[in-house]
Amino acid sequence: MRPPASLGILVLSCLPCGAAVIDVTPGANLIAIEQVIYQTSSGTVVQNGEAGGVTSTGDGVVSVQSVRITDGSPVDLTYFNTAGAKVVNVNPEFQNIAGVGVFDNGVRTTSAGGLAAYGDAFAGTTLDTDLRNYAYHDYLTPGAATLGTPDLDLLFLHALLPGEDHFLVAERWGNAAFSITALDENGNPYPEANVLRIGGTGGTATLGYEVYDWVTGYAADTDNSVQAQALSLFPVQLFFEGTSETPAPVYGLRIDNDGEADPKIMGISSDTFSNNPVNPQVIPEPSALLTALAGAMVLGLRRRR
Repeated sequence: MRPPASLGILVLSCLPCGAAVIDVTPGANLIAIEQVIYQTSSGTVVQNGEAGGVTSTGDGVVSVQSVRITDGSPVDLTYFNTAGAKVVNVNPEFQNIAGVGVFDNGVRTTSAGGLAAYGDAFAGTTLDTDLRNYAYHDYLTPGAATLGTPDLDLLFLHALLPGEDHFLVAERWGNAAFSITALDENGNPYPEANVLRIGGTGGTATLGYEVYDWVTGYAADTDNSVQAQALSLFPVQLFFEGTSETPAPVYGLRIDNDGEADPKIMGISSDTFSNNPVNPQVIPEPSALLTALAGAMVLGLRRRR
């Protein structure tokens, strides 16, 4: 990602009351990734160390299957929060800005082509684990949106739980920043919770992979093929650490992308999300609903952890 000259500056009036901004960068608030397993058209790929740069290009699907971390002992995070999501409150300025959109295996959906379609496409990026399905902000014309104005709200069918679940974020080239605010079941920010600035203040315009943790090596053939996706992993609990806000389910995220990052946001856990609280504002597509119901039937009355 090509960051602008001024990165990640947050306007305090747009923050929840009492919120602090926490940088999430290598060495600061990230959980170290030890292994990533992917599924590609060629089969399963086990990556025990990050790549040094681009090792594979194409527009085919590259799905993250699991991420290994250490929590006392090795833990494999293999469940993803993909049952349902939707986007609301898209910044209306995007209707007139070229360069904002979603890249999905060679197909682009731009905000200038319609905010509803763009919002649906953005929500779709969190409904799979494909590294070649992500949002982008590139070469904005006639210019960026008003500084400090949120881009959109991303709502999850199943809320993520502090102390149990994590966010896995991919960003093309791993050097641009964006901020996320935790939302409650009514779609409002938790007033005292931390705002997380993924990638901190961003990296250097001519260098990549500085402010994200794990270089995957996978780049899209028809979207900056010299820039691989990089990953960062952090706990949901980070929104509430060191605050007076009681830890609570995170039903969605308010995204402010002044740093012009190219993100993909995935909920991930070592256990299924089926028993997490359901967001009353999100109605999944029929196929996703059937999947969620099937998972609930298998689990029965078993409680999570």
